[in-house]
Amino acid sequence: MVNDTLNSEENRDHGRTPEVYENHPKGPKIIGPLTDGIKLIGRVLICCSLWIVGQMLAEDENANMPRSLQNGWYQSFETGALHQFETDMDSAGGFGVSRFLARASIGYRKDFLNSTSLSFGYAHTSYQFNASTGPWAPEPWGGVHTMSLSAPIRRSLGSDWMLLAIPSIRTISEDNADLGQSMVGGIITGISYQVRPGLSIGPGFGVLTQLEDSVNVFPIVLVDWAMSEKFKLQTGRGFGASQGPGLVLTYALSDSWNLMIGGRMERFRLRLNSNGRVPNGVGQDRKASVSVGAQYAMGKLGFITLYTGI
Repeated sequence: MVNDTLNSEENRDHGRTPEVYENHPKGPKIIGPLTDGIKLIGRVLICCSLWIVGQMLAEDENANMPRSLQNGWYQSFETGALHQFETDMDSAGGFGVSRFLARASIGYRKDFLNSTSLSFGYAHTSYQFNASTGPWAPEPWGGVHTMSLSAPIRRSLGSDWMLLAIPSIRTISEDNADLGQSMVGGIITGISYQVRPGLSIGPGFGVLTQLEDSVNVFPIVLVDWAMSEKFKLQTGRGFGASQGPGLVLTYALSDSWNLMIGGRMERFRLRLNSNGRVPNGVGQDRKASVSVGAQYAMGKLGFITLYTGI
């Protein structure tokens, strides 16, 4: 760690903590299994892609057959912006964050409990550090790029149980950093039980690799609760390229429009470039975010989502 005082002092800064670490290459006994795991996840994503292509070809052969608007092929696009106003740091100065996110998905839904999709997400995060002196001068990093590829899978296990699995790989890197040293991967999975019509709940967990750190294992709760005809509370995948599950409350404004509000905790580590204060090191950011959005359903064409938040 470049400056051990960063952890103790910055943990008090409004729930958001940037940190900087030196580059400590792990030995082959640690890096090897992680690399193999990421390659395995990549193979799973490739298999899902080939399966989707096969389903698309089969769908084309039966293009004239009627199908339900709720089932069959669907696609979606989400985009939005998040902003954190400048936060004072106890040590000196402050920092703000602006983030643009987008995600495009294509998938096939047999029914509500059985679907497979492929999603690509991108996010650009701009940090504005305002510190002329102290541990944050000069700024530890600038713009950060996040690219992710995931394959959410839902499968029914009998009439009342459902399995969810989301394998993913992603790169998180500063401008001009080495993408080959920025890749992480993992899976979020769980099972849920339909307690009654309109309410499903169950346990799950996530296993995600981290740059220059141990594997992150964390519990989650899968929730799908139709509170009324208009309101629904669900475990959400996160907008755009955001990481980790959160909770999303949806209000059905009409047959075509939904309004949403969601929140989540995030922690990610990024690869720094070779030109900064810690060449090829690792930065870390932890935060809590809240987003509001609107979603428009376009029938067989899928849906589009716009959102903003802090």
